[in-house]
Amino acid sequence: MELREKIMVPALQDAGFNVEGLSNALELYRRWSAAPFELVLLDVGLPDEDGVEIARHLRALTPSPGIVLYTGHGHIADRLRGLRSGADAYLVKPLDMDVVVETLHNLRTRLRGSAGVEARADGRWSLDRHGWSLAAPSGSSLALNQAERQILRVLMATPGEPVPREALIASLTGDVSGFDPHRLEMLIYRLRRKCLQTCGQALPLQAVRGVGYLFEP
Repeated sequence: MELREKIMVPALQDAGFNVEGLSNALELYRRWSAAPFELVLLDVGLPDEDGVEIARHLRALTPSPGIVLYTGHGHIADRLRGLRSGADAYLVKPLDMDVVVETLHNLRTRLRGSAGVEARADGRWSLDRHGWSLAAPSGSSLALNQAERQILRVLMATPGEPVPREALIASLTGDVSGFDPHRLEMLIYRLRRKCLQTCGQALPLQAVRGVGYLFEP
């Protein structure tokens, strides 16, 4: 409660958001039934329900809200579970409120776009809210298949941070040990080529030796 009321709510209000702090899932569901929120910032460790399950439930009700999860559990498996629930972003405590604010601002900008994908005035790459289309800074867009969508959702959830190959493979299959790593390399290669051919720009995706890949927008 102290984090929410003394730090998060004031910081988000100062950033221009109309904020309502709720202490549990029951309060959220009651407010949601009256009027759904545009953005939801969810603590995974709520007292009455798992935040990941709440995100999954809200996403099943409507695809439109922006959902950001935050928790003290930063393992790749936890992040993947959160993203697979339908969350748009996954933040790890201790929270930097500047990062929280920018995450919510960017998410709100995407949600309010008149089209599913639009040119980004700030020169960034972005996925549409369902993750099936990638927008380049030039305004061009690229339709993604299931594998490309899963990989980019994981990479773009933590921009600037290397993501292990195992985590990317886990987003594609439940049998990580039986997956040929060369298939991942080929998928990345084809995605880069497809992006360059369709959007006319190189995807800012870098290989990190001995680790995996890094998305550096």
